[in-house]
Amino acid sequence: MRKNKLIGLLVIFGLFSAQSQAEEYHSHSKLWRVSAAVLGAVTIADMQSSVGHQEANPFLASQNGQFSGRGIALKGAGVGAMIGVQYLMLRKNPHAAKYAAGANFAAAALTGAIVVHNHMVK
Repeated sequence: MRKNKLIGLLVIFGLFSAQSQAEEYHSHSKLWRVSAAVLGAVTIADMQSSVGHQEANPFLASQNGQFSGRGIALKGAGVGAMIGVQYLMLRKNPHAAKYAAGANFAAAALTGAIVVHNHMVK
């Protein structure tokens, strides 16, 4: 009888633990989705603040040195690829979502600082 109670107690603790881990994964997954959206929004703001102006990055600059369609396509493809690779990686290792979210928020902060700089230079 005592053994059955102990097994029952362990099963209950296991179920609560699994529920807790599922909620933790869901919150990290939600955080990653928010971070991807923030990064996308800040990237769009960066593109908007750069269009028609001289581009310091020669890879993104058009032939006349300005940021235009080529830069928009390359920057959008780069951020899209980064988010896409993260999505594929998180399908294999969902517990890494908090680290991916941190990377996205860091990239968004850096890009946001560039947006502020671009608006101050205009």
